[in-house]
Amino acid sequence: MSARTAKRWLLGGLAALLSGVPAAADPVPAPMDEITVTATRIAESPTATPPAVTIVTAAQIEARGATTVAEAIRIVPGVAITDYGPEGGLKTVSIRGSTSNQVLVLVDGVRLNSALSGGADLSSVSVDNVERIEVVREGGSALYGGDAVGGVINIVTKKKAAPFVLTLENGSFLPANAIVGYGFSQTQQPASATSLVDSQKALFSWAPVTGDVRWRTAGSFTTANNAYTFLDANGNLRQLQNAGFTGGDGSLGATVPWGDGSLATDLAGAYDQKGTPGTQSSPTLFASETDSSARASVRYSTDRFLADAFSLDATVHGEYTGLDYIDTQTPANDGHHKVYVAGLDLQQTATVSDTFSLVYGSSGSFTQGQSDIVGTPQRTAVGAFMEPVWEWGAFSFRPALRYDAYSDFFSQDPWGGVGATLAAAWRLSGTDVVKANVSRSYRVPTFEDLYWPAVDGAAGNPSLKPETGYALDLGFTRQKGPMTYNATAYLRYAQDVILWQEDPDGIWRPSNFGIALYPGIEQELSTAFAEHYTASVSYSFLYTYTLDNLTLADDKRLPMTPVHTLSGTLGFRDEGLSWSVTGQYASLRYLTTANVTTLPDYFTVDGQVKWQLSAKLSAYVAVDNLFGEQYQTAQDFPMPGTKVRLGLQMQL
Repeated sequence: MSARTAKRWLLGGLAALLSGVPAAADPVPAPMDEITVTATRIAESPTATPPAVTIVTAAQIEARGATTVAEAIRIVPGVAITDYGPEGGLKTVSIRGSTSNQVLVLVDGVRLNSALSGGADLSSVSVDNVERIEVVREGGSALYGGDAVGGVINIVTKKKAAPFVLTLENGSFLPANAIVGYGFSQTQQPASATSLVDSQKALFSWAPVTGDVRWRTAGSFTTANNAYTFLDANGNLRQLQNAGFTGGDGSLGATVPWGDGSLATDLAGAYDQKGTPGTQSSPTLFASETDSSARASVRYSTDRFLADAFSLDATVHGEYTGLDYIDTQTPANDGHHKVYVAGLDLQQTATVSDTFSLVYGSSGSFTQGQSDIVGTPQRTAVGAFMEPVWEWGAFSFRPALRYDAYSDFFSQDPWGGVGATLAAAWRLSGTDVVKANVSRSYRVPTFEDLYWPAVDGAAGNPSLKPETGYALDLGFTRQKGPMTYNATAYLRYAQDVILWQEDPDGIWRPSNFGIALYPGIEQELSTAFAEHYTASVSYSFLYTYTLDNLTLADDKRLPMTPVHTLSGTLGFRDEGLSWSVTGQYASLRYLTTANVTTLPDYFTVDGQVKWQLSAKLSAYVAVDNLFGEQYQTAQDFPMPGTKVRLGLQMQL
C-alpha cells in the first residue's frame, strides 16, 4: 500500500467515525463520570461544565505513547501545536487560532507562562507524573486573570499511591545518506548506524505511603542527537545539525492530614542543554541554549473551614526560570535571562443551599526579571474574582467576574484587567446537555513587549494596553453508556492584539494593532465497543478573518492557522496486549496575511504496541510519523521523519 493510498484510507475512516460508531457489545462505564474538572475552579463532571472542556487522562496518554504534554493534547479539537522539531525543542500551543501567548498553562493551578516572553514551552513538561490534562477551550480570564484569551490548560499531577515504575527507551531513525554542512563546507555523509541509537530516555515515578504521609516523586533524563534527515528547499536529503539535547527533570512532594484538610508540599525542577540549529534558511551551527527552572508550592485544602458550609484552598508558590543563549560565532546575539516569581492564591466556596453556592478568591504575585537585554523589570499583580453558581433542577447558571491590577501598565489602561463570563447549561435528559457561554478575556504585555531596549533596530513600548478577547460558545453534549459526543460552535473576536511592526523611523516596535475574528465549529466523539476496543475522533473548522486594515469582504485568513484539522485514535486492550493507532490531518496554513505563500497540509500516523511480559515487566514498540511525512508546523523548522522507539517498563 502506498503512503498516499494509506492516507486516503485512514482519513476516510476518521471521517466515518464522525457519523457513527458501532454500539458496544458489552456496555462499558463512561470514563468521564469518574473524572472531575478543576480548571473551572469547581470540581465537577466534564458534562456539567458550561465551557468546552476536554480531559486527557493518564491512561490515554500511556495508550498513545505520548512523552510530553504537547504530544498528549495535540489531537484535542481546537488545539494546534507549533513544534520546532527536535527532541527537547520548543513546543507551543494555540487554541482556536490564538497565539501561544494567549493560552494560560497551569500545573496544579500554578502558572507556567513566562513574564519575559509570554508563552509556555510544553516540551519541558514530561508526562511521567501527570494524572490528567484539562483543556478549556475558551477565554478564562474571569477565573484566572491574564493570558487566557484562547483558553486554559491545567496539568494535574498524580496524588494517589502507586508502585515504583521505571521506563527505559531507545529512539531510532532510519540510516540514510544525507548532506551536512553549508556552502563550500557542504559534503555528502554516508548512512551511519548511530541513527539507530539517536536518543535514550529513562523515566521513573513512585508514590509510596508511610503512616499518614503520601509521598510522590518522579523524574526523567533524556539525551538525543536529533540527527534526523529532511528534504530541504531544493529537494535534497539533509541531516539536521547542532540539535543535540541533554536534559532532565525531577519532582518530590508529600501530602499530610492537617486539621479538617490536608497540607501538600511540592518541589520540581528541570535543567536542559541543547544546540539550536536555527532555520533551514539561516542555520546557527555554533549556538547553544541552557534552560533551567524550579518550582515550589505549599497548598492547604479543606472541605470544611470553620463551618460545614465553607471550604478553603490556599497556595503559596515560588518559581524560577533561566535561559542562557550563547552563539560562539556571533557573541552579539548572546542573551542571559532569569525570572523570579512569588505568589499567593486563595479560593473559597460558600455553600448557601442545595441550589446556590458562591466561589470567590484572590491572588497576588511579585515578578522580578534579570536580563542583559530587557534589564530588571518588576511587576506586582493583585486580583480578585467571584463566581456564583445556581442550579435549579436541570438548569445551571454561573456568571463570573474578575479584576486584576498590574503595577507596570495600570496607568495606561486601568480597566484592561477585567475578565467576565456568563455561562449556562441545561440538561435536556439523562444523556443530553446544552451549554452556552459568553466571555471577556485579556492578555497582559510581556516584559519584552514593554521594556526591550532601543538597540539593534528594535524598541519596546511601555504604553501598551492588554489584548482583549470576546467569545460566544454554544455547545451540545451527549453521554450514553461508553459513548460521549461534544459539539461546539463559537465566535471569537480579538482586538488590541500586540504586534511588532516597523515604524516610519525604521525601528521595530510593538503596538496594539491586531484585530481578528474567529468563527469555528468543533466536534469530538469517543466510545468503546466490541469489549476490547476504544475509538475517538475530533474535527475542527476554523475560518479566521484578519481585520488589520482589512474588512470581512477582503476574506483573508490569519497566518499559520489551518481551516481544517482532523484526528482520531483507535485502540485495543486485552490481557497481555494493547495497541493504538493515531492519525492527524491539518490543512494548509498561510504564511502572511496576503494569503499567497503557504505551508502545505500534512497527515501523520503514529502507533504503539505494548506487551505485558510478566506481572511487573512490559515492553513496547512505538512508531512516530509512520509514513515519513515531510512537513513543518513552524516555517523553516522541519519535523522528524519516521522514528522507532523501543522501551521496557518495570515495576520494582
